[in-house]
Amino acid sequence: MDELEFDTPVFKQLAHNDTGEAEGHQGGIVIPKDLDPYFPQLSGKTSAATPTISEQITGILVVGGKEVAEVSTRYQFQTWGGARSPERRITGALGPLRDKASADDILLIERNLTDRSLYRMTLVKKGTEKHKAVLRASSGKRWGVAEPLDPPVSEPEFEEAEKEQIEHEQKPLVLMDNEAATVETRSKRIARGRAFQKLTADYYDNKCAVCGLGFASLKATEVEAAHIVPRSKKGADDARNGIALCRSHHWAFDKGLWGVGPDGKIVISPGAAGKGSNHLLNDYAGKKPTPPSKAGKTPAPEAWAWHMANLFGK
Repeated sequence: MDELEFDTPVFKQLAHNDTGEAEGHQGGIVIPKDLDPYFPQLSGKTSAATPTISEQITGILVVGGKEVAEVSTRYQFQTWGGARSPERRITGALGPLRDKASADDILLIERNLTDRSLYRMTLVKKGTEKHKAVLRASSGKRWGVAEPLDPPVSEPEFEEAEKEQIEHEQKPLVLMDNEAATVETRSKRIARGRAFQKLTADYYDNKCAVCGLGFASLKATEVEAAHIVPRSKKGADDARNGIALCRSHHWAFDKGLWGVGPDGKIVISPGAAGKGSNHLLNDYAGKKPTPPSKAGKTPAPEAWAWHMANLFGK
């Protein structure tokens, strides 16, 4: 799989029952309650009638520094008939990793920054330098954040960022954001960026505003939230400074191959239009990008104007 970007990891030092050495029908790896914020937040309650609730996730399993499998597995709460407090567990299809694990090995778990249902799970064997480094960084704890000074983004942080984004977009647009990059933590920046991506894609029904294409799973979408004034130029994380685009049209937009003129119509850079490999762009010249489905989220004219003046044809 290409271009996968993962958050910093959480970890668990495995118990005997987490490994393939355990007898009986132990089906997975128990996840401590402290790590739950870094996993899907399961809705509903367990009961005698519904002892288990779960959500499907994808796991990339890594053993000995090599990917050994990509599997469909589950993150679940289980209560054994509702008689016990829920036990959190990753369960199903983990054999290629669990069969190589022993008690006190460490499992590093990283969540993908784009597809939040995708996890990379890496087995770190006891006695290795990496194993020792994780325990040193965590002050000897058996589970927690593997890099305490650089924690991953939790689900509550993302939910808060999404709430703040919605509130922010109800205020008058401030196109240039001159402060956020200097005062925010890394996890705050990632959470805010995820909120911008999710909300902007939602406003365009997960379709590219130029070509109308876009695939989506339950937890991820193909379209990307493009900043009109780039974030690198202090452009705001705001839907009015954004547009949902497929990867190809996003790349071409960032490179200045096309823009949107004062009349709201797509214009193609003369330099781009003359190259045969860009002929598909020419089909959209003079057309207007599809507007967002939600009122008030249309890209601001001043954002388009900035792009035309600073990036178009450069």
